[in-house]
Amino acid sequence: MEKEPTSEASTALTPAKPASRERREHSRYGVYASAIIHLIKMGADFEGRVLDLSLSGCRIRTTERMTVGIHRQVEVEFRLEGLPFRLGGVLQAIHDRQTVGVRFIDMSSRKREGLVQLIRDIEEMRARAFQETAAGGASSGTPGAVSFEP
Repeated sequence: MEKEPTSEASTALTPAKPASRERREHSRYGVYASAIIHLIKMGADFEGRVLDLSLSGCRIRTTERMTVGIHRQVEVEFRLEGLPFRLGGVLQAIHDRQTVGVRFIDMSSRKREGLVQLIRDIEEMRARAFQETAAGGASSGTPGAVSFEP
């Protein structure tokens, strides 16, 4: 039986880090959402949290230690802004025992368009939060933090 990520999701948009020989094609956005990594050929699932997201991949911190190497086929399942996503990919990087980078592959045009729209929404919320903070209008919370309601 498949586990579903909880509908609780929030996004905290983190400020961009200073550019230093950035190799990534797409901008990354700090997010915080429940996730499940499905290891395709192993039949194993790992629960965790999406830490950042881009059009080409994401970084996830799992609740358990992952003992697999890179280039494993996975599906990542998460929910942001009330929308469910299940995207195929490969483990691209092992940052530590519980944090992995996933590169999305073989994305259908419908899934890609949904992800593009989600990234646009994140960018708009980030811009609004920045404007409110700059104008001194942020009444509470962390500057630059935006929460998604399911």
